[in-house]
Amino acid sequence: MAPLAKNTPRTRVGEGRRFVNPVAADTWIFNGSMVALDASGNALPAAPTGTVMRGVALDEADNTGGAAGDITVETDRGPFLVANDGSLDRTDIGADVYVVDDNTVGDAGTLIAGKCLDVVDAGVVVEIL
Repeated sequence: MAPLAKNTPRTRVGEGRRFVNPVAADTWIFNGSMVALDASGNALPAAPTGTVMRGVALDEADNTGGAAGDITVETDRGPFLVANDGSLDRTDIGADVYVVDDNTVGDAGTLIAGKCLDVVDAGVVVEIL
């Protein structure tokens, strides 16, 4: 007897790129800034102390004065142009780059922002994973 097929419903959330995230308490995330998650899974502006890189904010999320999860922010993953702290050049293409702050990457740190796709005068093209 042939095995029964399992009909598992599947949904596509931006092809695995877009996510809606609860925002950490008393936090303000700017539109276009890199976003990380804290140890509780709440979104905050990307910083070396973040635990997981999440993506780039598609909107502003002002949760100042609010509790964790009072509002959400949608994030997107993929290639984004961000600022270079000055430590990256074209020899870093293909290497991991690290969060310096919510708009800047560098060649060393504790939280990987993603892979360097290109280094141009305007900054670094990072594939945020």
